[in-house]
Amino acid sequence: MDETGRESEEASSEENDITSDSDDALSMYPTIPDGQEGEIDYGDFDSREDTTPTSFQDPYAAEYPALPVEAPTGPDRPIQPRDLPPWYEDEYYDDREWERLPPRFNTALRFAIFASIIIIIGFLTYNFVRGWLDDQLDPPGEPGAELVIEIPQGATTDDIARILAENDVVANSTVFRYYLRFKNASDFQAGEYTFQINSAVWDARESLERGPAEVIEERFFVTIPEGLTLVEMKDVLLQQVPSFDPSELDLAIATSQTPRVFGDDWLGLIREGIYFPETYDIAEAALQDEQSFLNRMVAQFDVVANEVSLAELSPALGLSPYQILIVASLIEEEAQIDPDRGKIARVIYNRLEVGMNLGIDATIVYALEGDRELSQSDLEVDSPYNTRIYAGLPPSPIAAPGKQSLDAALNPESGDWLYYVRTDEFGPGSHTFATTNQEFQQAKLICIERDLGCG
Repeated sequence: MDETGRESEEASSEENDITSDSDDALSMYPTIPDGQEGEIDYGDFDSREDTTPTSFQDPYAAEYPALPVEAPTGPDRPIQPRDLPPWYEDEYYDDREWERLPPRFNTALRFAIFASIIIIIGFLTYNFVRGWLDDQLDPPGEPGAELVIEIPQGATTDDIARILAENDVVANSTVFRYYLRFKNASDFQAGEYTFQINSAVWDARESLERGPAEVIEERFFVTIPEGLTLVEMKDVLLQQVPSFDPSELDLAIATSQTPRVFGDDWLGLIREGIYFPETYDIAEAALQDEQSFLNRMVAQFDVVANEVSLAELSPALGLSPYQILIVASLIEEEAQIDPDRGKIARVIYNRLEVGMNLGIDATIVYALEGDRELSQSDLEVDSPYNTRIYAGLPPSPIAAPGKQSLDAALNPESGDWLYYVRTDEFGPGSHTFATTNQEFQQAKLICIERDLGCG
């Protein structure tokens, strides 16, 4: 072999050695082949596969689970996780470096604040209740004028507390009642006592303990039922108070005072209905004073009239207080159960509004001065109290109504009824109310069938 062949073989051997070791010796930069300076053919170099691992094991994946990615709300908004974990931007994050801070307020301090609030609220409540109680025990201001009050026979401590509170002697009946019980106050004697308005409870107790200025030895009770006429009331009074003289009683009726609620324009020529039906206690000294007792009955009418607001409510119904008394007397005579009172009042007002005769037979009974079954001739009697013949209200009340009838006359129920008749359909004494005459006639057949006074 000549020298030329030997050199080629050595060059080929060296080239093979370089190739075999290329993975270890090749530079990251390409070399320029000999004889071609300045020109690099990248096609001569094999592409190198990326050796980057295809999967990454996150060491914090167990502690910080993957969070859902919120969808972007706009075209330019980058997608970001909703809540970034602490290691998201810090590759050197170590949660062991974190330090747990103590709470801003410890348990003892929170309890102290809570206890302070409770104490402040309790203190304010105590001061409010204590101030209110002091005003009830001893009202502000000086005691007022003297007042003579009669404590009736058999009055209990509760009755006395109520009487003194109603007369403005003490501020609160309940507080005074408990005060007397706290002081173990015994029963007080009946009679007339002198008190001062706006008194402290201990001053009122001292007045009671001193005893009455005038002792009431014995009391008599007289009961006047609702629905009595003036004649019937006189008979009851003479029966229950035998010491009353009939002629003196007639004179007392003619000259007694009239209710203030009717005003000064009311002449009071007919005294029917103004003596309020109630149970009255009469002192022994008053058993001979007919005038005083009748005036007391009229005064009681004014008391009840104020309670039902007679003067205030009657104008809205287009009637005077005296006319309301007339309506109440009609209700008293017609109604036998309380639920019917307001409905009967509505029938009366509906008939007055449309111009129908009231047709209430109780007014005819009053005109005939007797409680009896009416004959056909009775129904035709010519009297201003005959509401079958004469339209409108009768000239006066036909009885003394009670409080419930007065209240019903002032507060009628809503309805378009024009008729009513007793049927006992809703209990003994109940009426059936009708709008048309046909409905009334059907209900009337029931009244006749049951013999309730319609036939």
